[in-house]
Amino acid sequence: MDKTTPVSSMIRQNGPIKIAAWRLMMEKYQDFYTRFEHEFRTRHGLTVNEFDVLINARPEAQVRHRELLRSLVISRSALSRLLGKLEDRGLVTQEPDREDQRGVLVALTAEGQKLCDEAAATNAEIILDGFAGLTDAEADEIFELVSKVRPVE
Repeated sequence: MDKTTPVSSMIRQNGPIKIAAWRLMMEKYQDFYTRFEHEFRTRHGLTVNEFDVLINARPEAQVRHRELLRSLVISRSALSRLLGKLEDRGLVTQEPDREDQRGVLVALTAEGQKLCDEAAATNAEIILDGFAGLTDAEADEIFELVSKVRPVE
């Protein structure tokens, strides 16, 4: 089966290299995301967003809904639905913030922590597999280079 030429390669040949580099990062992200989706669902019964909630919550320190929203790329209503599902599964608890009645505090349960740890190991496995062809120095160079990309304002 022929592999389609990635769009990033076509842009690299014909367009600005910075746009090609951005496109390549997006293509690589999609490759990782697809694998995360499959492995989290297959091994742990989690979606990528559910894993994101678990990894951003900790049992020893409750986190506010608004802090989770800053860490995730989902809407407030989507977060509420997601937390409801995780609470129904016994993975997180939610309770009103005594100091701010408008706020809700979220914490992992022991079961949520166990599942989070297992999924975090899968996460690391996928990432290390993807970066297996790089030395630590090359990975550090990528980190430094990507850190130079300015946020869009």
